[in-house]
Amino acid sequence: MATVLKRTWKTKKGKNTSWQINCQDAFGNRILESGFKTKVAAEARLAQIQAEVQSGNNVLQNKEMTFNEAAKLYMELHAEIHCKKSTVEGYKGYLKNHILPYIGKMKLVDITPITIQKFQQEKLKTDISKETINKLLVFTGSIFQKMIDDEIIIKNPVKKVKKLKVEHKEEIKILSIAELNALLETTKIHFSDFFPLLLMALMTGMRQGELLGLEWSKINWITNKITVDKNYTHGAVCSPKTKYSIRKIDMSQELAKVLKVWRLQCPHSKNDLVFPNSNGEYMDANNMVKRRFVPALRRTGLDKIRFHDLRHTYVSLLLTENIPIKYIQRQVGHSSIQVTMDIYGHIMPETAEQSVKVLDNLFKKDKSDEPMQNKLRSMNN
Repeated sequence: MATVLKRTWKTKKGKNTSWQINCQDAFGNRILESGFKTKVAAEARLAQIQAEVQSGNNVLQNKEMTFNEAAKLYMELHAEIHCKKSTVEGYKGYLKNHILPYIGKMKLVDITPITIQKFQQEKLKTDISKETINKLLVFTGSIFQKMIDDEIIIKNPVKKVKKLKVEHKEEIKILSIAELNALLETTKIHFSDFFPLLLMALMTGMRQGELLGLEWSKINWITNKITVDKNYTHGAVCSPKTKYSIRKIDMSQELAKVLKVWRLQCPHSKNDLVFPNSNGEYMDANNMVKRRFVPALRRTGLDKIRFHDLRHTYVSLLLTENIPIKYIQRQVGHSSIQVTMDIYGHIMPETAEQSVKVLDNLFKKDKSDEPMQNKLRSMNN
């Protein structure tokens, strides 16, 4: 409780009087200041402290801490303990390439919502997406929140900054059967070391990181099943994207035949990798795309697409063949049928039309049923 106290003591010349304030900062630490000549001066100082506490400027603990120091604490005490390796690597990239160059040297207490808005504005001038900028802000806000939880600061300036409005997601690009066959043929001739990986992507719908982290021991040649339980991304091996991504998927006879030949040809890998680099180590995803996937598309005469569009192509092929959605969901590792429908529902509009026709036919009166209807009516009478 904040108080203003009067202190009186005796001197050779008589009595002497001063005023003292006793209050707490935002963390409950005691603030004791004395030597005020009048009660008005003491009350004015007390009001000032209380206003600073309310605004968050009365931070007595680690007032000199910089964002760089806070980020280091966040990574050591939270991210590296509670987050997946791939997430940690992603955070390191955010800090090194975007956040620290802008606010790393600033003191936490000096970073305001305006600072964050200016950072946001600077990033809009670059070629990174609005979605990525929003992720940068969320991560930055998490660091501030961790410092609040640890009683270092009491303000999170990111909370007062609006996220950018993200336009609709990038359009899904799907290869036609003709384009797919042309790409496979070109790759087989000109990029033979990449052909097995490309074929597997198109015939299983596995994600890029799942392919790069796949081990030979996870392929069952008897049941033709592939166990997906690892993901290689951002230079680290971790569990797949979600718990639903851990799955067993079917492998076609044609794919099995190609993989058996590839097993005899691929570089030896101490990690038992199906698709290692030339040194037998984990393949760098960016290098694979730049040196194999994009050149294969270019040589085939196809427009540039994302590697992830191969997964979309796989799903679309199954949908056009009326394969049950439940099977597709399990193959690609979605958490539910709804997720699959949300992503791919728009590429199967004919399904809705067919469903309506079925209902129409189901309830449509058929003349052939008239004798039966008459018989039922006579029985009821």
